[in-house]
Amino acid sequence: MKIACFITSHGFGHATRTLAILRKLAQKYNLDISIFSTLPDWFFTENLSGISYKTYQLKTDVGLVQKSPFKHDLNLTLDELNLFLQFKNEKQILELLEKKNLDFIFCDISPIGLHFAQKLGIPSCLLENFTWDWIYEEYLSERSDFQKPIEKLKDIFSSANLHIQTTPICNYLSDANHINPIFRPSKNDGGDLKKKLEIDHQKPIILVTTGGISQKYPFIEKIKKDSKHFYILTGSYSQFEKGKNFCLLPHQSGFYFPDLIKTADGVVGKVGYGTVAEVWASQKPFMSIFRKDFRESQPIRKFIDENIPGFEVSHQIFNDGEWINDIDRFLNIKEKKNGIPVTNGSDQAFNIINNWFAS
Repeated sequence: MKIACFITSHGFGHATRTLAILRKLAQKYNLDISIFSTLPDWFFTENLSGISYKTYQLKTDVGLVQKSPFKHDLNLTLDELNLFLQFKNEKQILELLEKKNLDFIFCDISPIGLHFAQKLGIPSCLLENFTWDWIYEEYLSERSDFQKPIEKLKDIFSSANLHIQTTPICNYLSDANHINPIFRPSKNDGGDLKKKLEIDHQKPIILVTTGGISQKYPFIEKIKKDSKHFYILTGSYSQFEKGKNFCLLPHQSGFYFPDLIKTADGVVGKVGYGTVAEVWASQKPFMSIFRKDFRESQPIRKFIDENIPGFEVSHQIFNDGEWINDIDRFLNIKEKKNGIPVTNGSDQAFNIINNWFAS
């Protein structure tokens, strides 16, 4: 099975779900995968070991131009979006794709892959829980200039031959295939990771994350004063650092993120697809921080309320470290959510793609 995958680089969550599906397909097919993205190569090495693939650094969408994990710039976004949708310098990629004799093109919210599929007459599959035209509609009242890009993106996204929507679905379409959240299963048990990190087995562990769009944490001094708990903080650190009751993990740390979630007694962090799906799979309590002015937040908030124990805190409370005073209450949450039974959407996606491919 020869596939070209175009994956958004808007955080890691979209890539984690795509790679989970590829791993399922690799159990049946001898895959030859070409991955187009601007995500770092180590991320694919970590998630696709044993599978044949080649990466190509290519900007596959604009998304929102981020100032930080919680803030974006609409003016820069619009400038970059108008430039991107001109699809300049596409000739080289089209020639490359044509030579590969592909079975289909797979896109995780990336419009450019669908554009290339249309140009070359190659079957295409779109995986999404939102599309960018739907996200940009929220900003029309501020910037009417988004209207033309929205119309162009709608045409591109509607061209997919196979359309899969993964929960939490933002804009439910009746003619699409609907599946559960997609998550990566853990590889190692919590005891193994605690041993590697030399964590006192008596201390509850809190995992702190802002996903693939990371930031420095201004509350580390407050964490150092909490001797009752151990904090694992993931982010854009240049190297691993360990203190008495915390450690700082760079994204490329050698520790698999689903293993960190499995080891933790609770997760504190920015709401993003990958984190939410993997916390849901583990059924650990989640102290959630949402982005303002981002249309995905409301559907994903509803999913969390119905399916994951925990509570929400503001960006300000998170940055100030006031949430640390609430850790014991957070860890003592015993509620069980009677939402969607935990089954992996990657299994459902595999069946849908397999049946489509076979036909």
